[in-house]
Amino acid sequence: MSDDILIIGGGFAGLAAGVALAEAGRKVHLLEQKPHLGGRARSFCDPTTGSVVDNGQHLFMGCYHSTIRFLATIGTLDRVQFQPRLAVPFLDRGGRLTRLDCPDWPSPWHLLLGVLGSRSFSWKEKLEVLRLGNVLRAAKPDTDATPGESVAAWLTRRGQSPMLRRDFWDLLCIAAMNEDPRIASARLFERVLRLALFTSPADSRLGMARVGLGECYTAAAAAYIQAHGGRVETEHNVKQLLVAEGVCRGVELGNGQTLEAAMVVSAVPWLQIASLLPGDLLRAEPFFAGGLALHPAPIISLNLWFDAPLTELEFAGLRGTTIQWLFNKGRILGTKDHYYSLVLSGAHEQVSRSKEELLAIALADLGVLLPAARQAKLLHSLVIKERFATFSPRPETEPMRPPARTPVRGFFLAGDWTATGLPATIEGAVQSGYTAAREILKQ
Repeated sequence: MSDDILIIGGGFAGLAAGVALAEAGRKVHLLEQKPHLGGRARSFCDPTTGSVVDNGQHLFMGCYHSTIRFLATIGTLDRVQFQPRLAVPFLDRGGRLTRLDCPDWPSPWHLLLGVLGSRSFSWKEKLEVLRLGNVLRAAKPDTDATPGESVAAWLTRRGQSPMLRRDFWDLLCIAAMNEDPRIASARLFERVLRLALFTSPADSRLGMARVGLGECYTAAAAAYIQAHGGRVETEHNVKQLLVAEGVCRGVELGNGQTLEAAMVVSAVPWLQIASLLPGDLLRAEPFFAGGLALHPAPIISLNLWFDAPLTELEFAGLRGTTIQWLFNKGRILGTKDHYYSLVLSGAHEQVSRSKEELLAIALADLGVLLPAARQAKLLHSLVIKERFATFSPRPETEPMRPPARTPVRGFFLAGDWTATGLPATIEGAVQSGYTAAREILKQ
């Protein structure tokens, strides 16, 4: 049997696992089905404009410790620029601009003082935020949210008014969890708030890639693995695991070729796991049932190019509109294009709409938020629907998410859908890859 460690999937999870194992001196062979690496976090060149487009807008945070370590290891951390401190602009209908600017004070005072000094909230809302902050501080290290409670129910129970939920907490929930607050798990959201907003000012900072997302990690991670004696190959379709007597001994490829391996890591989305497992194993082993039962949550990205600038803001949370976040990609990437990316997360109700309908919604929203949008001419558009962007982080899903080690000896799982304790984020994916690597190195 080969002493290679075979990794299936070339997104953040698979590449992080590969880099961690290569760093530890193990021989890695990574296979990706598509012609490119990156999975659901990649970038490409739009043929019409020549602009670099991400297949979905992603933000980094200072609390992404595993991701920062991963990018530092492969030498690309400088391609992500972090804020000196947390600052979030908000646009309201009618064009009103407000900001949340947090001072460099110890947590949680940086956030609480930022809220107190912001025109984004009324005094009543500021008191509501302070009350929730006190709840989170008092409940630590235990959780305040109850099992089965949704984000909306928890926030209501904790005295957060409908307007504050809509204009602040819901925007944060949808951005972090990719799910409607009426559906998303309160316990998971509370964990996110603690990590992102109530740990330290440095952890609260937002970071944005100043290049295409794929340029931040795909080529550099592949080069790192190869420089340490491993292989990274695209356009290799894995048909099925080779399992005998409870031991995984490799994989069978779509062309009939078999590859033996000392251990195998699956770093593919949960929807693809069933196709990799032999039928008898899938029927006999309940371990995999929970992950296979996860529900998907869609994201829609609308990429728009105009003949004139709409705003100088790099990004903004949008209040009172269907579209939730705006990113000024031309400014972020340092080009002269008037190119903007609009994000609609947890888009269950909108994903079935036509691209024409979605464009009409986006342009109407921009018109009420930004006066310049009413005169600017739309030159080009690209609508990207990711129907299975993430798993839906419902209250009942946490026990369903599997750990890295499986009952099949020599077979491990990675992916943002596994038991990371986080929503489906870049950090969750990278953490899962590192966890799978640690489990392998234990053996």
